[in-house]
Amino acid sequence: MRLIKIYLRYYPPGIALNYQKKGIEGTKMIDLFDLTPSCDLQVLTKQIASTEPLITQEVFPQVTEILEKLQKKLKEPVKTKFYLFKTLQTHILPLTNVCFDKSGKKCITGSYDRTCRIWNVESGDEEKVLKGHENVVFSVAYNYPRCDRILTGSFDKTAKIWNPVSANCINTLWGHTAEIVGAEFNPHQCELVATCSMDNTARVFHSETGQEINLFADHSAEVISARFNKEGTLLLTASFDETATVWDMRAKEHAIVIRGHEAELSNAVWNFQCNLIATSSLDRTAKIWDLRRHDEPQATATHKDEVLDVAFNCTGTRLATGSADCTAKVWDVTGNFELVTIMAGHSDEVSKVTFSPPGGLLLTASADKTARIWNSTTGTCTQTLSGHDGEVFSCSFNYSGDAIITASKDNTCKIWR
Repeated sequence: MRLIKIYLRYYPPGIALNYQKKGIEGTKMIDLFDLTPSCDLQVLTKQIASTEPLITQEVFPQVTEILEKLQKKLKEPVKTKFYLFKTLQTHILPLTNVCFDKSGKKCITGSYDRTCRIWNVESGDEEKVLKGHENVVFSVAYNYPRCDRILTGSFDKTAKIWNPVSANCINTLWGHTAEIVGAEFNPHQCELVATCSMDNTARVFHSETGQEINLFADHSAEVISARFNKEGTLLLTASFDETATVWDMRAKEHAIVIRGHEAELSNAVWNFQCNLIATSSLDRTAKIWDLRRHDEPQATATHKDEVLDVAFNCTGTRLATGSADCTAKVWDVTGNFELVTIMAGHSDEVSKVTFSPPGGLLLTASADKTARIWNSTTGTCTQTLSGHDGEVFSCSFNYSGDAIITASKDNTCKIWR
């Protein structure tokens, strides 16, 4: 086994070891929950090396340097105020999805105009246009942490792998018989990608060969999300058949079927530890499920209208829900699942919720043409991001939490810093 490169993860603190074994690349994550602003980094480096054979004496200085960056980040004040930096506009039809790369210096957008575009966040310039799909590009994703590949999923029933430097299509993934609505890379083996489709299936492909590795076809209605756990061994799917399913990548069959909702699911996500799953549904509830006791939900969050999105904070201790009732809510997952606060202020449905990387802020996107930033503990709205002329349907923080992207049906996305 040979170490190729070490990447850092700010929230929660950790490092990713990119290695090669028998010609196959993989990524191993090391969580650094003991890292504090004052801890001795030399001692911590030795502790990591004592249990991780990839960390040899030769790379001690590099590891210590990365730990210094992580420690410095912990000491920085959390950014709470953002200002409009750039408006990105060349798509001729509405956007569908947006995504930052790990550095936060690039972002990609998908659109009804059948393209994916790569943007330079610093200058606001369009760098590349990825052309080749024959219908809407609905899903866009980078292969974190390397970000040297882009994955797009389209209503033309295919997914494509792209080189972001040359803008060349490396592979087209065939097999679905209806629109692809979700696609992501396996975090542990980035040559594997998962797709989900309106054809009631999720599939796993090898990105370099284009070969279909897994076909997961037990859902009885459209599959609207597919997400790997952080080890890349399980795949979580959410469906309009009112269920979520956990699939074992090795056994190539479902391990768990989660039942309990009374209407279509809108999302399903893992917590950081991947021992809990949150599902949101049009039945006006979100539910928390423990993988060890999945027959009954561990907790249920309620809204007055459809729950459109759900998200954990980076440590998995809090859950946010967004609803068509124009509110977002934050729940404490650690104890008896208590409501922490309600974010009320939007005048139309809240379709997207996401925590800032440190977790102190919640960002919401709404059909009222705004995004809002909230204190995730008090529920106070600290800022309204206005200026879009259409529904804001997507929003995201960059990796380090010092920039925000909002995407709207007015064909633009805006960068806030």
